[in-house]
Amino acid sequence: MMTPREKPSLTPLPADGAYEESCGVVEELESCPRLLSGLERWNVFFCVFAWACTACNVTLVVGTGAVVMLSIGGTDSSTSLPLGAYFFGASIVSLTVTPWIFERWGRKIGFLVGITFGLIGTALGAASIVARSPPLLLVASVWFGMATGVGFFLRFAAVELVPTHFSSKAVTLVVSGGCVAAFAGPESAQATKDLFLNSQGQFEYLGVFFMTGVFNVANILCISLIHFRSSERSAGDDGAESEPLQRNRSEFVAMLRTRAFIVPVLFASTCWAAMSLPMSILRVTMGELGYSNRESLTVLELHFLSMYAPGFFSGALISKYGPSWACRLAVAVFAMAVLFMLVSESAETGSLATWILGMMLAGIAWNIGFSGATVWLLGVYRSSLRYKGWVQAANDTGMFAMSGVWIFSTSYISEAGGGGLDGWKTVNFVVVGFVGFASILLSSSILFQCRHLEYQHGDTKSDKQ
Repeated sequence: MMTPREKPSLTPLPADGAYEESCGVVEELESCPRLLSGLERWNVFFCVFAWACTACNVTLVVGTGAVVMLSIGGTDSSTSLPLGAYFFGASIVSLTVTPWIFERWGRKIGFLVGITFGLIGTALGAASIVARSPPLLLVASVWFGMATGVGFFLRFAAVELVPTHFSSKAVTLVVSGGCVAAFAGPESAQATKDLFLNSQGQFEYLGVFFMTGVFNVANILCISLIHFRSSERSAGDDGAESEPLQRNRSEFVAMLRTRAFIVPVLFASTCWAAMSLPMSILRVTMGELGYSNRESLTVLELHFLSMYAPGFFSGALISKYGPSWACRLAVAVFAMAVLFMLVSESAETGSLATWILGMMLAGIAWNIGFSGATVWLLGVYRSSLRYKGWVQAANDTGMFAMSGVWIFSTSYISEAGGGGLDGWKTVNFVVVGFVGFASILLSSSILFQCRHLEYQHGDTKSDKQ
């Protein structure tokens, strides 16, 4: 285990945008960037592995949700419901828990509460296998989604632990921790799915939920080793909200109505939906088309890898060109991905390569778009940090809710298209619609920004005259 170069301290880290030089002068980071300190590297390191543990549970639940549903008596049209329930749970927790839990109790306790949600999901998931109950599996998926909804705030927490000039790299570096989960999750599921299988063929996939418990325990260890800042705002003795938030609630609502908030939220939601729709039915569809379980698992693992691996370079791209440029690049990559997915064929007439390329490009597009939208959102509250937690929660609520609605309907869209290869292509035609919507969204945002700059330039010329 790595050790920090300097002894960890419980003293809160410096505020965003400034740091203390050896001469004692506080300067803006943008004008004088520096390397990360030993404590900051320590914190980022364990943020990466905490995200990896969270992502391992994501890949476990997402990668096996459809086949687990079928194994306990679910129908083909219900195979996307576990993933939809998962997104529903993430949306609910972002709306009801995360807006206050981090502010009142701090990041560490907040993340530990999220892990507790995951352990509840582990228990309910195991019970659904024993009882062969699809409804109980959906309830377990909701709890797993709640755990992920809290855990995904690690990308925001990482920004708070580093200087401002390193914020975009911190977001993408933490997200890249999912590279471990790309293989650890699916492979552990494959290795343990028969761990508790008895002679009557019962309890298949029970080992999958055992592994979610293992990753949750590992996550507890990682979170415990991170030195988060102290809570920005604590409740009063009577537990009431602080007066500034009550007095400026209308200002917060007005902030949510701005283009700077709406555009990244809608774009992130579109990225999630465009990536998750084909992913949610991938293994079932490939099985129907004659591909082996190993082949479909390999495609899924490479898809997960492509979701997180771009984090090693996308942060530098966002820092250099800006989040809006990154989102435009994501749309272009999504367009290429859907072309490969539309030409994918059965095992008899097609090649596995088109499935791999399509799903990998979709994962790359998701990473660039999701990371770009996350960094884009930082500008909404940078000048009003007291709204930070609420803006982040509103973002994740909208993102998971809007994409979750579409994911719930994926299996029904596939069935309506005829199932099998025809159903797969029908789902991907819906993805084409998402790509078109994202293009229009970004184009209108750029056009509005250009007109705003022209208007400001015109006012400046008038003032000079």
